[in-house]
Amino acid sequence: MNNPHLLLFLTSLFWAAHWIVARAVIPYTTPLGMAFWRWAAAIAILAPFAWRAFARARPQLLAAWRPILFFGTCGTVLYNSIGYVGIQQSTATNAVLFQSVTPGVIPLFAWLLWRESIRPLVAAGLAISFCGVLAVVSRLDAAVIASLQVNPGDLWLLANVALWALYTACLRWKPQGVDAFAFMLAVMLAGMITGLPAYLLEVAGGGRVEANWGSVLGILYLAAFPSVLCYAMWTRAVAEIGPAKAGAYLHLIPLLGALMAVAFLGEELRLFHVVGLALIVGGVWLAARGQR
Repeated sequence: MNNPHLLLFLTSLFWAAHWIVARAVIPYTTPLGMAFWRWAAAIAILAPFAWRAFARARPQLLAAWRPILFFGTCGTVLYNSIGYVGIQQSTATNAVLFQSVTPGVIPLFAWLLWRESIRPLVAAGLAISFCGVLAVVSRLDAAVIASLQVNPGDLWLLANVALWALYTACLRWKPQGVDAFAFMLAVMLAGMITGLPAYLLEVAGGGRVEANWGSVLGILYLAAFPSVLCYAMWTRAVAEIGPAKAGAYLHLIPLLGALMAVAFLGEELRLFHVVGLALIVGGVWLAARGQR
């Protein structure tokens, strides 16, 4: 498959489907259980392809164990668990809409952590995207915000977005000269170090993953497609056409995700979703232009 545009479309489709599959599987598992087995399976899938590069990079990876442990915590088991807690109480449509605001939040964290300047156009884009989030959270009902009766699931989903934006803003800590898949495997393994104790505590407390065909296939999809295959396709396509052109395809994720939520989960696409989508995508697009 040599067409980078097809690779980017499939990447957006599979990333959008992540939340559709997660919403379908979550009734049969726990958020932490689904996240733990997703990344355990992803490690099993990636390891045969990344092991040699991982072994060669072992000295650099060990020297950078602190940031890698941070990346593993912010980007794998515990990170996904927060999102899956949210999707238990919210909808897949809300989840994909909130995820689409992530590119606009990254400059905010870069400013908070590194004092990187935020250009006026970026600030305007952030403000517009935030209005889109408010439209979805409030369901275009001012009384919801005034009474602070916000769906807790939406707050967990927004925390998930913030954690990934933090992860991305801190990628400057990534060890230099390390193969991308070796780094990815190291981050996954680090995530298991921080996620395993929490998962064992959950199991001791009675948390269980119901092993049926739906939950097993769903978790395998989450492991193989959003966790490994999409990363590989994204990396290859960006190398061919550049990050600016590739980034435009990310705007497909909320649209594809919302359509799949309606088609496969029977969710209803409401006016506040449409308004929120328009504001979020428009704001992120404006912010992206301001960073050029």
